Amino acid sequence: MFKAMDKKIWEKNIPHWWPDRFHYGKDPLVKHLYDFSWRIPDKPAIIFYGRIITYKELNDMVWRVAGGLQKMGMKKGDRIYIALQNCPQFIIAYYAASAIGAVVITGSPLYKGGELRYVLNDCKPKVVIFEDDLFPVFAAVRDEVPSVEKVVVTSLGEYLPAEPEILASFDPGGHGGDFPDTISWQELVDSEPIAELADLDIKKDIAMLQYTSGTTGNPKGAILTHFNVLANAVNSGYGRPTRQDDIHIAVLPLFHVNGSNNSLNAPILCGATIVLLVRFDLETMYQAIEKYRCSVWIGITTMNIAFLQHPKFKDYDLSSLTFIGTGGMPLPQALFNKYKEIFGVELQDGFGMSETMAYTICNSSGYSRVGAIGIPCPLVDIRIANLNDETKDAEIGEEGELWQRGPSIAIGYWNNPEATAETFVKSDDSDFLWLKTGDIVRMAEDGFLWLCGRTKEMIKVSGYSVYPAEVEEYLYHHPAILECCVIGIPHDYKGEEVKAFVVLKPEYKDKVTAEEIIDWARQEMSAYKYPRVIEFRDTLPKGGTGKIMRKVLKAEEAEHAKTK
Repeated sequence: MFKAMDKKIWEKNIPHWWPDRFHYGKDPLVKHLYDFSWRIPDKPAIIFYGRIITYKELNDMVWRVAGGLQKMGMKKGDRIYIALQNCPQFIIAYYAASAIGAVVITGSPLYKGGELRYVLNDCKPKVVIFEDDLFPVFAAVRDEVPSVEKVVVTSLGEYLPAEPEILASFDPGGHGGDFPDTISWQELVDSEPIAELADLDIKKDIAMLQYTSGTTGNPKGAILTHFNVLANAVNSGYGRPTRQDDIHIAVLPLFHVNGSNNSLNAPILCGATIVLLVRFDLETMYQAIEKYRCSVWIGITTMNIAFLQHPKFKDYDLSSLTFIGTGGMPLPQALFNKYKEIFGVELQDGFGMSETMAYTICNSSGYSRVGAIGIPCPLVDIRIANLNDETKDAEIGEEGELWQRGPSIAIGYWNNPEATAETFVKSDDSDFLWLKTGDIVRMAEDGFLWLCGRTKEMIKVSGYSVYPAEVEEYLYHHPAILECCVIGIPHDYKGEEVKAFVVLKPEYKDKVTAEEIIDWARQEMSAYKYPRVIEFRDTLPKGGTGKIMRKVLKAEEAEHAKTK
């Protein structure tokens, strides 16, 4: 019933290095790690503030931790919950679970008690791994999550050198404390290694449950198979393309698919080196790029903006960067131009979600349309569904809901058949499911896709549909605007009107008024689209992945409205 677009007009803009044929193979990523431990045993796989872990060392630790998990009673299909910031333990545990066929849940270290309780009771893990500083959050709900049998506690400093080579601007933990009925990380690493890797059917066996951000209710666990994970790592490598001699700097949180795919799985699949930072800290990042001559950095747009704004940006030699990626929000033309001017590279945009194991639509160097989200990645089919009748396709240039299917698309939501049925649709002409993304896009004549907004974020102004992402895209053309976020607010006559929260660039603070921005916007957008209300902020709320949290601003606005 629902078929892919007949005319794949974007194919004329496919990068010349994308291959004509793809063969992903039958091995999960942990087998690729194993192979590299023999081929390039002494090559650094991870550099953590000066601590080098080679491919052989990493593989040995993965097999030992896998053996420790087996000793705890973990077996194929059991779940393990990892609540860690970026550290070697995350990577070791991530691949160790795969080595025995266990299912990984990479939980946000930012979860509070209620969120943690919900997710743990939804996925029912047998083993959980926590940072020592985060253990009290788990301890408070421990009696309410009966599935958990074993608790492993570690600290961020376990692999930190005594004298770090670069700024370590985080608390390494390890200060002691009371962790009753737990197992130390070192005890896990000291275990006997497994005898062999699990026998996996990568197209059927589950590798991960990636929980969504919960913007429309409780978080949902997207079910990702080993094939889903492998396929997107391969596509990520082709999209750059990644080389074995690349040195990736990992500042994206690995607990999110953007980080785990682009900053972990893709480099490991290619035998590259990962310079691992606990979190996004600009001065540490500058030092790391200069010292280790990092060549690849994948971030999100808010990170890319901040990267150029820090007062010490010009104090470091960052010329080794040859690939810089972004995503998460529209790419401003001015930012694209600035990176081109400074680094001589195109800032490359990508579009994806938890349910797609990171990006499935991308711009590539030399094939970019700034502001567009790009074209479908290899083997990704799309359709743009008519907003009034999803059985019909939208016309070229017409807005519609983006549907995707392909090798990295999840197979459903864990323990949630209703949401699965609502979001995932069977295909008549493919084994892959259609994913109804909820994103409103339009396709240009050249095949590039432009994001207009979310179906649930649509603002209705006097009967007209306004998509926040489109208004934000226009606002980013204003020279004074550093960051912005658009929401709808109630209006007695029009139903809703557009409000923009704006962070000004430092040099424009107190020099630009809200009225001036509104007057400028009036010339750039249709009468029903441009914002009628501007609120200046010093910062905008961001989630654990660095994305601006529109829902927080909407909640603040709703609360403010109650007090009027």
